[in-house]
Amino acid sequence: MRISSSQIFQLGLTGIANNQAKLNRTQQEISSGQRLLNASDDPVGAVRAVGIDTAIAKAEQYVENGNYARTRLSNQESTVSSVINAMQRVNELTIQANNASQSNETRAAIAREVREQFDNILQLANTRASDGAYLFSGYQEQSQPFSFSNGTLQYHGDDGRRELQLGPSRSVADADPGSRVFTGIRTGNGHFTTSGAATNTGSVVIDSGSVTDYGVWDQRNYILRFSAADSWEVLDDTATVIATGSYDEQTDISFAGVTIAVSGPAAAGDEFAIAPSARDDIFSIVDRLAQALETPANSGAARASTNNALNQEMSNIAQALDHLVEIQTSIGTRLNVIDQEEDINQNVKLQLQESLSGIRDVDVVEAATRFNQTLVALQASQQAFAKVQQLSLFNYL
Repeated sequence: MRISSSQIFQLGLTGIANNQAKLNRTQQEISSGQRLLNASDDPVGAVRAVGIDTAIAKAEQYVENGNYARTRLSNQESTVSSVINAMQRVNELTIQANNASQSNETRAAIAREVREQFDNILQLANTRASDGAYLFSGYQEQSQPFSFSNGTLQYHGDDGRRELQLGPSRSVADADPGSRVFTGIRTGNGHFTTSGAATNTGSVVIDSGSVTDYGVWDQRNYILRFSAADSWEVLDDTATVIATGSYDEQTDISFAGVTIAVSGPAAAGDEFAIAPSARDDIFSIVDRLAQALETPANSGAARASTNNALNQEMSNIAQALDHLVEIQTSIGTRLNVIDQEEDINQNVKLQLQESLSGIRDVDVVEAATRFNQTLVALQASQQAFAKVQQLSLFNYL
């Protein structure tokens, strides 16, 4: 078999070119830190790497969603905490005003501070986030949620709660609409309310009462009427007398599973309504309280009416505080969930990155060794080719 000089030269050049290609390839791996430079290098590994890249991107998006929700919820938590502080101050002022030593002038002074707290609460309810969006407008983030005029509250937002995905099967609401935070508050003691008739002439003061037998309480409307200064009767919503008794300021009045404490001189015909709790809003509660404090009380009956109104609003304030604390607890729970899910997503991301590194990243030590071996082989190929180029019969003639 003959091997021509051109074949020898071609084989030598091919070997040099192959070694140069291997050397360039190894240099690219070392400089980029990756062994998968093209999908053709490892088709199966490339497919797995794409899948892991997608999973990492999802984990990063979950963390980003959590950070956004954390910011929104933290702002709401801080605002709700400020509202709670304002309502606690209103409660303190109500207790201070509900005292026989107060005069019309001192109650009016207290009413002015109550009005200031009202303005503060309204301003807090219309708080904007750092991006200019209203915190309590639901989906209507560019609309101011609340306005209050002439004793009437208007809510301009909606009931929307945006759910942000924190994981494959976990999501969280990034905020609560104002309709949930500031309205929907149970009135009275949470089961029923007590209120005196405007026509009462006696000085009876009634408390908010309590349910003592839930099996008997039927959530109907009742009227407690004093048939005489020393006797009372209770009528149901069909005007049927269901209970009677002698009036004694030291003895509570019980009927239909409820108990009510009353005190003060009664007059025949005085009436008090006992009605199932309804739903109210914080602003109306504080506004009615201010109105009660601003109304002069110049007689025993008027002072009793003021005391009854203050007792009623104190019960409503207590319900509002319980409601706000419940909202605050809900926000805190969601913040804890975000922290937990972030830890999970960060761990998942780390595991995925380690798996991706095993598929895609180059072993620098191995690549450096291979680079040196290839370089030696290239140099040997070049030296051998130089020797082959010198082979000729003319050198020996």
